[in-house]
Amino acid sequence: MNGPTGRPGAAPIHIQVVGQKAAASHLPAIADVGGDVFTLPPWREPYLAARGVAARLLADSKRPGFVLALALGGEELYGFAYGVRCSRLARLTCHEPGQDFTLRELCVLPQRRGLGLGAALHDAVLARAVPGRCWLTTHTCAAAALGLYRARGWRAVALTGSERLIMSRRDIH
Repeated sequence: MNGPTGRPGAAPIHIQVVGQKAAASHLPAIADVGGDVFTLPPWREPYLAARGVAARLLADSKRPGFVLALALGGEELYGFAYGVRCSRLARLTCHEPGQDFTLRELCVLPQRRGLGLGAALHDAVLARAVPGRCWLTTHTCAAAALGLYRARGWRAVALTGSERLIMSRRDIH
């Protein structure tokens, strides 16, 4: 995706899908973005825990079906999304596991929201997902994320605890 960044003279934004090996080189920037995003409401994670998204991504990069998309403005990371083939959420919601794909994280810096980056990252990851049912979890108070997911065909299927919503969609491939 090429488009304005909202600042005159700023580098155009593009979405780049990278593989497992290239993912490792982006971990410091992914940790920084996670630290900037997941410390905010509604997540409110401690800073070091929020930066832990990079370690989770690294571990998940070794799993089948790993897909990582990056939103870049020049060399600067504005957001990322990734997923893996996984049926854990299907089992949690009493669905028959199959060729399931879980969108594990979708994260855009607050100052870069409203540019369509979340939608572009979402679409880039799911375009490369295995065919079948897709899953994700999100915070029940993450209004922007919920709006994006609903607009993209996701529906709520279960509530875990009091704050996490499991959503699902049948992907068309």
